[in-house]
Amino acid sequence: MPQDNRSGLLIIRAWMEHGSSAPLRAELSTTTDVSSGIERTSVHTDVVQVGAEVQTWLRGVLAGKERLAS
Repeated sequence: MPQDNRSGLLIIRAWMEHGSSAPLRAELSTTTDVSSGIERTSVHTDVVQVGAEVQTWLRGVLAGKERLAS
């Protein structure tokens, strides 16, 4: 069975935009394979959106492992 030596990376940079009605800003930079570099960057203003993107990224990491095993 092939061995998956890939590593994923997710960086969250969060800050406040004072005076905004939605002050949270969270920039997510992600990759499911660090040897490929950052594959996606997005900015969110909602905690639920940030959580959803983290879940999507984790599923992508898992899907890469499952593709390698098949």
